Amino acid sequence: MTELFLYKPVDKLYHSVMDHMPEPIQRKEKTSAFLLGGAGITAVVKGLQKLAETNLINFVMTDFNEKYLPVLEGMCIAGITGVPLWYMTTHPTEFKRILRDHPVYSAGMIGVYVGSVGTALVDLING
Repeated sequence: MTELFLYKPVDKLYHSVMDHMPEPIQRKEKTSAFLLGGAGITAVVKGLQKLAETNLINFVMTDFNEKYLPVLEGMCIAGITGVPLWYMTTHPTEFKRILRDHPVYSAGMIGVYVGSVGTALVDLING
């Protein structure tokens, strides 16, 4: 069995938070993983969006926020949507095995998907 993509750092981050939570929250592993994944990536994406608005980025690349960030966000949305769909169609047995054998990891990755795509889409829509 191959190791899941980013499993070790994700597991370490998850436990660095969850090991300090009250027991009732710890028992809701999948819900917690989904929320932590979504909240974590939302914070990262929003931070990168704020960084893109700074003069530092505009000094390096003029009009980055207006011209290039929307293209990058669109590419990221396509990638984070396309890669799992590609994997699901080209490796259906392995995909089902990951969902079955790693439900907490899968819930966290779905949270990452929802948080990243949602945050990028809101930025694209609001222009």
